[in-house]
Amino acid sequence: MDHRPPARSRRARRQSPLVERHTARPVSRNSPGPIAIVGAGGFVGRHLAARLQRDGLAPRCIARDPARAAAVLPAGADLRAGELLDGASLAAALEGVDAIVHCAAITADRKERYPGEYRRVHVDGTRTLVDAARARSVSRIVLMNGLGTRPGKAGSYMRTRWEMGETVRQSGLGWVALQPSVLFGDGAAFPAAFARLSRQLPVMPVLGGGTRLQPLWIEDLVTCLAMACATTRWDGRAIDLGGPEQLTFSEMLDLIMDATGRRRPKVPLPLPIARVQARLMSVLPNPPLVPATLELFDFDNVTELDAVPRNFGFQPRGVREHLREHGLDG
Repeated sequence: MDHRPPARSRRARRQSPLVERHTARPVSRNSPGPIAIVGAGGFVGRHLAARLQRDGLAPRCIARDPARAAAVLPAGADLRAGELLDGASLAAALEGVDAIVHCAAITADRKERYPGEYRRVHVDGTRTLVDAARARSVSRIVLMNGLGTRPGKAGSYMRTRWEMGETVRQSGLGWVALQPSVLFGDGAAFPAAFARLSRQLPVMPVLGGGTRLQPLWIEDLVTCLAMACATTRWDGRAIDLGGPEQLTFSEMLDLIMDATGRRRPKVPLPLPIARVQARLMSVLPNPPLVPATLELFDFDNVTELDAVPRNFGFQPRGVREHLREHGLDG
């Protein structure tokens, strides 16, 4: 279910005062059954599980490998085994559930382990989940997708994420999709990928340097997800989300390098050349750059600056302030 290696355990680490202050407004919910987080061992899933637990809720955490997920989930989490491509395991894990938060996906910094893996996980896996949800009379799906998902060309990473959303929209269930720009905080994948490059390369490639991003703090995202779980007011909508600042990719690189303390000269790298290099590097076990990542530079990954306060009623945290005070892992 979680298609990334688990991060280090957070159990022994006290909740930071920043998160405690930020989540002081608990989300309450009246429902006939629990919320299930599918992909609970992943980056968004584990943060959402912690958020809901702080709110006094007891989410059902569904993961492909419960033993591995247990290392990153809150102590006492209700863990169930469920494989996204195994309908029987999902149906068993969803018994009695009222709503699902679908967080199971491969992030764009990860290469396909075999041809067609993106489609198999995002599209076939979501269809399997929808079928299992119908079989268990689940009422709603809250989908975690990405800002700017679009049809794209056949076989592209972005196309599979768009079809994932279409599968949920056409499911016949109540649904809402939250679609953030790139995430930051607590080792989020996008900043971490370029922090790795700053360690491995003598210069930093500027990919589509004018492409704009609107980074969103992971704790702000899970606050929005928790609120979407608590009400049907946004059902039938795909809501784009971003933080309070829009930055060019070049500006984001500066912030990442400042946060890591590794300043490197920046060198423009045209996207056609970067795509060739990414394809060549795909033979490596953990390539520093993959073709899917480059699809994010084909368009500005931004939305309205007031998207979060207008829809969810709070002001999100800015990436400049956060990285300056807490670094990439805070």
